[in-house]
Amino acid sequence: MKQKTYQLMIEEVPVTVTKKKMKHMYLRIKKEDGSVLISAPYEMSEERIYRFASERLDWIRTHREKYLRAAKEREQVRQPGPAELKREKERFRQEAERLVKKWEPVMGVSVSGITVRRMKTRWGSCNVNTHHINLNLALAQKPPECLEYVVVHELAHLLEPGHNPVFWGYMTQFYPDWKRVRKYLNEEL
Repeated sequence: MKQKTYQLMIEEVPVTVTKKKMKHMYLRIKKEDGSVLISAPYEMSEERIYRFASERLDWIRTHREKYLRAAKEREQVRQPGPAELKREKERFRQEAERLVKKWEPVMGVSVSGITVRRMKTRWGSCNVNTHHINLNLALAQKPPECLEYVVVHELAHLLEPGHNPVFWGYMTQFYPDWKRVRKYLNEEL
């Protein structure tokens, strides 16, 4: 037998009920959007499902409102306006340029240019032939040390292209705390 899904209204709260092959009834609220879901066995009566949800209505409302608020806040943070985005990108670019200027003489390298853009899988990249570096705009939302770590990381590639012991030796020499910051960023990407 296929599962059956339908909507139920408990006072003003919409509840999605899915009947399927199972022994017990379960209630959950999705953190992403506050939707209320009940999974119930096929043979469970509508009356029993309604009573089950009604008995937990205060708990449902509390958690649903909390998750809806959090989702709204995430959406506001995620959706800056075009002018705001442009200002953020410009501030980030200026900070990146400042850090590159700081580290170039220390490391004995020079950068031909910096591109700031959204990147899905990397915090930064470096073209060792053209000496151009790319930085992920998402770093603007991280602690300042993260941008500095990525700048030093990309500049170190101008000294050693690969991720080998020589490269990591440069990282230790120029940015001794690199392991901690790298661990933090790897957990964030």
